[in-house]
Amino acid sequence: MRDEVAKIEALSYYAKKFQRLRVDRAHGVAPHKPILLLSVIDLIRRETISINEIYLSSELSDTFHKYWNFLGSEQHNPDISRPFFHMRSGKFWHLWANPGFENLISSKIKLKTLSEVKQAIKYAHLDEDLFEFLQDPLSRSSLMTVLIARWFPGRFEEIQQIIDEA
Repeated sequence: MRDEVAKIEALSYYAKKFQRLRVDRAHGVAPHKPILLLSVIDLIRRETISINEIYLSSELSDTFHKYWNFLGSEQHNPDISRPFFHMRSGKFWHLWANPGFENLISSKIKLKTLSEVKQAIKYAHLDEDLFEFLQDPLSRSSLMTVLIARWFPGRFEEIQQIIDEA
């Protein structure tokens, strides 16, 4: 029983994290981080991401742009590199540096271009609990529902169609 309570508490913790993503609001809400999360969740669902290493790959970029085309903002550039780097502010997304870039990743320096991010970051990884939740269909569905309800209200069916096309 205790394990079930702990699991529910952990799932609730990540649901709150998904609802409270820090996004740029200078030109309206920038949907980059929610779209990146949807993309990662989709790739985990399809088992394209099967271990807890999220590379800035063509598959991730293509999936991000697929979602951006439906959910993105005309006021923002569909650049995946910034949310890939800045998602670490959520405290569940962690960056693994390429050799020689460890100090850069732990510093306050902000990487701004795709080439800078690819040069410095080998991959991102999630908290182990979160990665396990995203591998479980029921928990994954719950977290996706929270993410969509918060950042893309009223667009659940549209997003479901995007997922089904994959």
